[in-house]
Amino acid sequence: MATGEESALEKAKRLLSEFGLAKVDEVRTLLDEYQSQARSRGDTDGQAEALRVTIDIHLTKKDYAEAVKLAEQAATLSPDKAKQAKGKCLVAQIQLAAGDGHGPAMATLGKARELYAEAGDKPGEAEVLGMVASLHWEAGDTDEAMKVARDAVAVCADASTAMHTIAQISLARGNTAAAIEQATEMLTVCKDKGDKSGQASANLTLANSFLSQDEASVEGLRCGRDALALFKEVEDIYGMQSTLHSLANGYFARGDLEEGLKCAREALTCFRQTGDMASAEVLKQTIDQARAMTQEWRKQHPKRPYVLPPSATAPTPLVGPEVCPVAECAIHPEALDFAAAGRKYWGVPNQVEADPAIGALDRAPTHTVVWGMCLSDNTPTQVCVEFGDLIVCMSKGDVPKIPIVVLTSGVYGRQTGELTTGSMTNVSAATIWGMVRTARQEMPTVLVQLLDFSEAYTSAEIPRTLRPALPESAYYGKARWEPQIAAVPSLFRRELRRDNLTGGGGGGVSDEQAKKATRFNRKTFSWTGPSHKLDFCWYRQEWRACGPAFGDVGPMPPPPPCRAMRSY
Repeated sequence: MATGEESALEKAKRLLSEFGLAKVDEVRTLLDEYQSQARSRGDTDGQAEALRVTIDIHLTKKDYAEAVKLAEQAATLSPDKAKQAKGKCLVAQIQLAAGDGHGPAMATLGKARELYAEAGDKPGEAEVLGMVASLHWEAGDTDEAMKVARDAVAVCADASTAMHTIAQISLARGNTAAAIEQATEMLTVCKDKGDKSGQASANLTLANSFLSQDEASVEGLRCGRDALALFKEVEDIYGMQSTLHSLANGYFARGDLEEGLKCAREALTCFRQTGDMASAEVLKQTIDQARAMTQEWRKQHPKRPYVLPPSATAPTPLVGPEVCPVAECAIHPEALDFAAAGRKYWGVPNQVEADPAIGALDRAPTHTVVWGMCLSDNTPTQVCVEFGDLIVCMSKGDVPKIPIVVLTSGVYGRQTGELTTGSMTNVSAATIWGMVRTARQEMPTVLVQLLDFSEAYTSAEIPRTLRPALPESAYYGKARWEPQIAAVPSLFRRELRRDNLTGGGGGGVSDEQAKKATRFNRKTFSWTGPSHKLDFCWYRQEWRACGPAFGDVGPMPPPPPCRAMRSY
């Protein structure tokens, strides 16, 4: 029976870890079954464990009121005062996460301290006092925080949370020596207890203390790297972002721009995950300042050449004094280094293994989706529906926003002067042109390029024209065509003669010729004004050749009176 109950609880945890809230109904059924069985045999620990899993579900949904209610219920299940106090601490943590202020959490922690005192649990009581001290520290009451933290250390010498608060307050007050001493003691205590999270916090405090004394401290960077490794091991993203921020500033102070940028990019990724955009903006400003300072510093102090390790397979480049034909140089070395400092600014890049995870969100897309459904047998409706699904996914962010190139054939053959008529399947691809033009107006963040080809183009010639130059182009007769806005030729003045224009009338001609000469006259529309004012106000789209099909696309302006429809 016990094995079955344990397997039900473990199955519920496994479903949550694998599927999240997708199978929450099945998880609730398993938890209710396990809790009822534990209640029947009087297993309060089993009931509390099932309630904690249910609390995690409500916290994931951000239903803090129900989570607090279940946590209060779990805290009262066991008759053991220490376990009740531990449950009260969980209630206080949920109240803090709900954002209701420090008042309710302080009251709950006061009850937890009383329960620990009744149970005679000194470490538990000291841990509660450490949590209270942290709350005072967050509220800005440093004096009260220091007093409560010292009380916690007096109750139990191994109160790591209180030690951390004392070290942080000492560092904030500028007493780095006291902060280093307290953080070192905390690190020793946490190592004895096997508390990796506490070791990481102690190392981070040591790193900040050393870096506050010396911005380029090697010991501070070493402690920061140790803290980062421990935070990654316990998967504490908030600790990781604080450590990476401190390491980035330390490397920037040493002039090591590459390592600093590496830590800064990882820190920015953590800031995006936690939603701390204020710190992200501060870090971006720090990066810009570090780049400018490094640029000026490198002009006077060139970067030292990178020496490949013995395991490297790349041969040593044949440069330098070993192959120099001049045996002696008459120029003083210091003057030569000063003169060549500008050319050595960039130096030799570090040969490190590329990490695709770093900066992946900041890099521009390096791929393109080539939509070639219209080049074969297709149904216009199916093509438009599937293309709509793709751009909608990109607009929502379900898939990366990668540029799309839509290929069609024979759509604008008549407009470009091609005598061969296209097939009905190819000409029907005009529907995708209209859809793409509409999508650009509604979803401007999705980049779509339209290319139309003559049916005479081979499969080897089409790829030669795939260049991200203009949003719309057509390729007919070995030329590249662009859509342009051109004025419609005047119909009102098509048969106008100068004699009639100057008032000479049809003098000296027969009546029939005079009637022919005045065929352009039309009735004046009084509600719109004179008819001649409506002349030359109509425009249309025309395709005009703007260069060779396989040549470079340059900034060639169209001939007047046309206006290019390019949009950059």
